[in-house]
Amino acid sequence: MVDRIGESAAPAIAKPIGTKEVKEVEVEQKPVTEPAKQSTPLKEEELQKFADQVNTFLQPSQTHVQFEYHEDLQEYYAVIVDNNSEEIIKEIPSKKILDMYAAMTEFMGLFVDKKA
Repeated sequence: MVDRIGESAAPAIAKPIGTKEVKEVEVEQKPVTEPAKQSTPLKEEELQKFADQVNTFLQPSQTHVQFEYHEDLQEYYAVIVDNNSEEIIKEIPSKKILDMYAAMTEFMGLFVDKKA
């Protein structure tokens, strides 16, 4: 079969639509020599200094930050409070999430203790 003068039409190999050609890539494996560093919790003095710095930044927005202590988890979380109404605007992370996390860890502790 001839499409144009002097050219023959060779059957084309159809490539499925939406497929990509996959190339092999060599990935270099690096040995793990140093364990990941865990963040150390801030001391109360450092936390207060940080809160003062953030509060200076937040002054124009008429808000301030407080750090609350979660008894069950024994960790601090941030609370952003309106200066005028003393209403909590935002909790970071949410106290409800922290309560749920504490309940799950307590449940898992009970589950593991009973299993063993």
